[in-house]
Amino acid sequence: MLKNYKDFSIRFDKIIPKPLNDVQLEDNIFNNDFTFESGKWYQLIAPSGKGKSTVVGIITGTRGDFHGDLFIGEINAVKFKYKQWSEWRSYGCSAVFQDLLLFPQLSAFENIFLPLEIQNADSSKRISNSEIELNRIKIKGWADKLDISNKLDQPIFKLSHGQMQRVAILRALNRKFKWLIMDEPFSHLDELNTSIATDLIINEAKSQNAGIIITSLNSKDLMSGFELITI
Repeated sequence: MLKNYKDFSIRFDKIIPKPLNDVQLEDNIFNNDFTFESGKWYQLIAPSGKGKSTVVGIITGTRGDFHGDLFIGEINAVKFKYKQWSEWRSYGCSAVFQDLLLFPQLSAFENIFLPLEIQNADSSKRISNSEIELNRIKIKGWADKLDISNKLDQPIFKLSHGQMQRVAILRALNRKFKWLIMDEPFSHLDELNTSIATDLIINEAKSQNAGIIITSLNSKDLMSGFELITI
């Protein structure tokens, strides 16, 4: 499916989430024609309950309770079947959700490595053993920077929420993608780890010429180089 795309822009065409039907929405990504342009970085800022997670859910296909149309490139994603959404989530967008969706019985390393294994299993060109080993080294380097390298062999359920959040960020980075979609990914991180994670996110997005959409609660978390969108 992704081979049919001429670009990977994401366009909201008069989208109104059903829970917001009775709300007046002006100068907003809802009830408007709004485009997240391919390869650009966006930061969505709003208090809790104003629709940040709804945007993430619509883009990733985990929410379909809205009126309007969602275009990925020139393709109307409202018409996607399960297989198309699965392919989009596997290869088009890489996400960190607020509830993280990690596998609690798997180790931190297994969670981080899993998306690459899935992409490898689906590919006609398998990843070589040397490439796998290089990826392991990269994961270890990322984990060292975020101070969780000593947690890589531990099952997720034994980690703190902040440690889980760092694992979820690394899992999202450890794969091919056109968009990074991250819903309040730093909510349990201190200032130092937030800065380190931000650098990793930006560097990996640059290396893949990918776009970024990150949600935050308020403007004090505004990130340099990101277009500010208020909801």
